[in-house]
Amino acid sequence: MLRKLVLLIFFVVGASAGIFLIPELIGLFDFKVPEILSNPYIDGAVGIAVFFLLFYWLVDRVVDLIIRGEKLLLKISFIDLIIATSGMIIGLMIASMISLIFNFMGFPFLKNTVPIILAVVLGYLGFQVGIQKRGEILSFLPERFQPNKRKSFDFPKLLDTSAIIDGRILSIVKCGFLDGTIVVPQGVLDELQLIADSTDGIKRDKGQRGLDILSELQETGHPVNIIPGNKNIKEVDQLLVTMAKDMKASVITTDFNLNKVCQVQGIQVLNVNDLSEAIKPIVAQGDKMLLNVTKSGKEEDQGVGYMEDGTMVVVEHGKKFINKQIQVEVQSILQTSSGRIIFTKKVND
Repeated sequence: MLRKLVLLIFFVVGASAGIFLIPELIGLFDFKVPEILSNPYIDGAVGIAVFFLLFYWLVDRVVDLIIRGEKLLLKISFIDLIIATSGMIIGLMIASMISLIFNFMGFPFLKNTVPIILAVVLGYLGFQVGIQKRGEILSFLPERFQPNKRKSFDFPKLLDTSAIIDGRILSIVKCGFLDGTIVVPQGVLDELQLIADSTDGIKRDKGQRGLDILSELQETGHPVNIIPGNKNIKEVDQLLVTMAKDMKASVITTDFNLNKVCQVQGIQVLNVNDLSEAIKPIVAQGDKMLLNVTKSGKEEDQGVGYMEDGTMVVVEHGKKFINKQIQVEVQSILQTSSGRIIFTKKVND
């Protein structure tokens, strides 16, 4: 349908060009044209034929350009579109008023050229000011006309490759602990695909797991958008930092280095590891719990088990209880850079 519309536009432009230009060309070069051929219908038909011969190759490109423009507009919220359009109209009105001054001047160049330049520049500036100052403009409206400030598109979350491969983000989303639209840049998706195509078996499994997690995220019903990002930036971490600044978004990651870079740049980071650490069950000295002893410890006669969150639990004189479930009592807790280690002893029956 769109292609037929573009063809119709080409048809109209060609016919119009033929009707208006062919008589001018005939008069300019003083051609002798038979009376029967000197009419608007013939001129229009010739114009259509010439125009299609010269520019038919542009049809598919124009269609593709319109489709891309349509997708871009659909990504912009309606209120943003209205405000940006209003800004552009104001810019064009200012350009029109300034152009009236040049109309009174005697210089043809100023009268014919400057108004066009002003219209393009001020129209563009008006559009950009409308987009960038959206929040300030809305603040002047009565409260009932302002959009809900808690809507998801106001709080986008950029998803890093490491957080996707980690997989815990899926459970977090399913539990409803994450609001806002999850945004996955194309660069992150490309990196996942590259890992999934790796010749290394471990990397390949991680990449495929990441793609599966991303697919499951899209099926949860939570808004997940995959956007092109800046194609000129090849490094994924730099792409995430740049996009986070432009979109005023936060970054979800498990990457320690990216976490630090974002903090230095003033970007909010949602680190899945920090969340996991924060929701670990609080264990205090004297608490009792059931534990499966799975292996021996570093010290003689020690047994080691793990809590559900992965915290290591060392059992004094617990080596003989390997592969058994026993009740233990917390003696002390050691906090290390890699996490907590809980030291316990077996509770006497």
